[in-house]
Amino acid sequence: MASPPVSRYRELAPPPELAAYVDCLWVQEISDGDVPYEQPVLPDGAMDIVAIRGGLVVSGADTGPEVLTVAPGSTTVGVRFRPGAAAPLLGTSAADLRDLDVPLDALWGRVGARLTEQVAEGAGWQARLRVLVDALTDRRQDAPGVDPAATGVAALLAEQPAVSLPRLADRAGLSERQLRRRVEDAVGYPPRTLARVLRFQRFLAAWRTAPPGRRDLAILAAETGYADQAHLTRESRRLAGLPPKAFLTWEADRLARSD
Repeated sequence: MASPPVSRYRELAPPPELAAYVDCLWVQEISDGDVPYEQPVLPDGAMDIVAIRGGLVVSGADTGPEVLTVAPGSTTVGVRFRPGAAAPLLGTSAADLRDLDVPLDALWGRVGARLTEQVAEGAGWQARLRVLVDALTDRRQDAPGVDPAATGVAALLAEQPAVSLPRLADRAGLSERQLRRRVEDAVGYPPRTLARVLRFQRFLAAWRTAPPGRRDLAILAAETGYADQAHLTRESRRLAGLPPKAFLTWEADRLARSD
């Protein structure tokens, strides 16, 4: 019988000098096993730089689900940017990277190629993350600041995904068209899409933290901003690829094999 690997995932706080741009540093270690590890990746409004399989990839904001196949015995590290805060350090519009995984050297040229080599040569995940942090800290010196309108909208929608576009624009002191353009450029997609993504993430967080006796889909759908359970089901199919119950059952089974 095949022995499936397990995953150990950790998040680390970014250094203070990157806190305006970076949400967290992370590492995922996959144990030895006889079959690959399946890692679901759902839209979350964030962008990452990921060191995987000897390369460095910029993962743009996703609008749909993906399942990655990760080799047993491998270690992956990454930098997750705050929603709306990646573009200044990456040097490109987040909208141009939507639903794409782009090699870092395609964005940074020789600097990106050299950084890829340095990360690959790092002895251990701590050293690999340090190379990434040092490179981003250096870029911060000449990078523009984050767009406060875009990051502000992202933060507000994370708490109140039902806020309308006119209200968002009014709070930001911008026209709806201006706000839509700035959010899409900074986050990767427009405010309405961001609201949908963040609302589904709120639902997942509520489910994961709810006591077993309160894991009622209809109740949690209402509490996290859905019109009803059917609305949640439609969104789950679009953002997770499965109805909520099926996805959560699959996730629970997968996480039961992780530490």
